[in-house]
Amino acid sequence: MKKEKISTIGLWSLILVIVLGITNLNNIIWQDSNETLVFTGCNTLAFFFFLAGYFLMRHHKKNEAKKEDNAIKAWRFTKERFSKLYPAVLGGVLFAFIARNLMLKTNITNIFSIFMDSLSEFLGISPIGAVSSSVLWNEPLWYVSAIIIAGLVLYYIVSAKEDLFIGLIAPIVILLTYTLMPYGFALVLAAMSLGMLMYNVIEYFKEKEFSEIEMFCLSLLHIGIIMLLIYYGFKGIPWNNVTTDLILYTFATILLINKDYIAVLYNKSKISDFLGKLSLYYFATHVAFIYLLSWLFPEMGYHASIIFNILFSACWAFIMLYVDEFVITPIFRKTKEIKEEIKPKRGRKATTK
Repeated sequence: MKKEKISTIGLWSLILVIVLGITNLNNIIWQDSNETLVFTGCNTLAFFFFLAGYFLMRHHKKNEAKKEDNAIKAWRFTKERFSKLYPAVLGGVLFAFIARNLMLKTNITNIFSIFMDSLSEFLGISPIGAVSSSVLWNEPLWYVSAIIIAGLVLYYIVSAKEDLFIGLIAPIVILLTYTLMPYGFALVLAAMSLGMLMYNVIEYFKEKEFSEIEMFCLSLLHIGIIMLLIYYGFKGIPWNNVTTDLILYTFATILLINKDYIAVLYNKSKISDFLGKLSLYYFATHVAFIYLLSWLFPEMGYHASIIFNILFSACWAFIMLYVDEFVITPIFRKTKEIKEEIKPKRGRKATTK
């Protein structure tokens, strides 16, 4: 299966993470103020859960023909996802740990014991309840852990019983979540399940030849949702969370189909892929900067705090991205390259007379 370029999601991944960061700024620092808040209550995480489910299903379809135990397939996928996400988790928790202990003026003799109490968060498992922790230094990162754990469970189920998952298990998970508890780990499971269910629909439309009229209509829908999200951001939420999630799921689907005229513009830009990578590191650090900047500059006004939080979070995300790119990732890449070099050499030796 050829891995196609989907640049459409990169730009919007960063935009929606910034919107989420402003929402957290409002809720943490400015909740009780009389300021006219922008981006009020905007939870965009459903967009990313949906994407995680879609890409999980794509990985499964690519590898389903391999004769391997389903548990091994699930663990291998989880290992790959963990290796991609964990550098951001570790960097985000470490930065928050240093910044918030600095603000708390923690005695140096207590730092080690506090670190040990928080070890599970550094490992990326405490937020999903696997191990208790006294402090969550970087609260939003539990979502990353939840994606990893939910992915392990869902990958195993879909590998073992795909028809049962699509026809029964996924619809039940989605229905129960949105009727009983549309939040927390249940929401992660439901949104990822929906992304997996939509895989075949998205692939069908990606292979379909669109007429100019169809592309124009899809472009209008694309623009309409963007305008709705802008209104949503500046005027607050005029609907409930379920409706918001449906809008984000629809938007993610349009971006993944990648067939309208707006998508053509995205795909001409080389920067979209970079912004998509940057969004993960922005998410990993933005809460630490909310606390840190409010401590360093307690008199800073509301709109200035928005600008400074965006700038500092983006700059630090850029640094983390390149530390990962040039320090952490090469360790894994080097091993892979060595293996790739060995294979052709063996092949040539076997054919040499």
